[in-house]
Amino acid sequence: MRKTPENRQSRSDTVRTRGWFLDWLPAVITLGLLSLIAEFGLFGSADAWKLFWSLLNLAPGLWIVRAVIRSLRRADEYQRRRQLEALAIGFGVLLMSIFTIGLLQTAGVGDLRQLVQISFLGSILIWIAALLVKTPRTR
Repeated sequence: MRKTPENRQSRSDTVRTRGWFLDWLPAVITLGLLSLIAEFGLFGSADAWKLFWSLLNLAPGLWIVRAVIRSLRRADEYQRRRQLEALAIGFGVLLMSIFTIGLLQTAGVGDLRQLVQISFLGSILIWIAALLVKTPRTR
């Protein structure tokens, strides 16, 4: 298959894309497997094994932090600025949602665990959306 000018990438872009997938894919797969384990009722109890399985969710989270740092280090100046802007947007959404959760808890509205999970997932989705909008040429 012949490469057209639209889909031609430099060697460094190819290596960067491959590195990005190698950093993110294991973390996402591990997070998915841990969510399947959650279906078996191993999370959220005082039992020692359930505590272990609950804290095991930190591993893919730390892996994702590692992937973010490595992708920032691999990026050129333009990409790094766009990625940091997207992170700042996601972080701002998280701060405002946690502030809102505090106000709702003071008023006695809602379940704290659900609200924290919703705000966390919402801020990550906003971060990903901002990243896709701000860096269309990098992915």
